[in-house]
Amino acid sequence: MKNYEHITKMEDIMNSHEKALGELEKILNYIESHQEDYEALLKYYYSAQRRQDLEDDENGLIPQTLCRGVLSEDAIFDLIGDYQGCAIRMMEDALKIFKAVEGITYEDIQ
Repeated sequence: MKNYEHITKMEDIMNSHEKALGELEKILNYIESHQEDYEALLKYYYSAQRRQDLEDDENGLIPQTLCRGVLSEDAIFDLIGDYQGCAIRMMEDALKIFKAVEGITYEDIQ
């Protein structure tokens, strides 16, 4: 009797990739649908309003009970870097995905 364990292995690979791509699709949909919010955050980061908010915070005018992570020195800056890093990684991974399909030769499918 022939061993067909490779079929089970390939089925597992296919199923896990389908699941991961579904999760990625949800994340990409979120990012796309919230792009305007992210752009508003970027504008705020470089704005006169944020500079005024920082000054008000330093002068104790903003209540301590108010969440104000956006006024921290690094929070928005780190988020920008994370977004850029993920964008670069997505482009590099996309290229690998296209090259993997292109790398299949006629001999591979024989």
